[in-house]
Amino acid sequence: MRQNPPVRKRRRRAALLAVAALGLLPLTAATAATVPAAAAPSQAGPHEASIVIHAGEGTGGEVIGRATLHCFPTGGTHPRPESACRALAGVNGDFERLRALPRPCPKIHRPVTVAAKSIWQGNATFVVRGYPNLCVAGADSAGVFDLSRRAGD
Repeated sequence: MRQNPPVRKRRRRAALLAVAALGLLPLTAATAATVPAAAAPSQAGPHEASIVIHAGEGTGGEVIGRATLHCFPTGGTHPRPESACRALAGVNGDFERLRALPRPCPKIHRPVTVAAKSIWQGNATFVVRGYPNLCVAGADSAGVFDLSRRAGD
């Protein structure tokens, strides 16, 4: 008789399938090992994130920002990968634990929704969160969700 997988494995599988359904997680084995073992820090596993920002309240809106982030070595399409990697390293890739930056933001209501996933030392984290505007999204995420290009960047 076949036994059902433990609840933890079923939840992880469901989360990964949800991420894949949103197009944020490539389903090929070749993309799973993007960090060479010699270049990685002493912790095992890849350290990477994908961030997609949608206009409006929900992931059905127009995509207004998209970035990938690779850490150890640092790279990807994120405009400030070094600071984003530092912030994620401090919370082991868990978006829920990022500390807000003390940055003033305008009180303009232009809602955005961020869908982000990270694979950090073999653990997958996925978050979908709404913000009143892009500035608040960037500040609330320690700059990880700030995909704007500034002068000098």
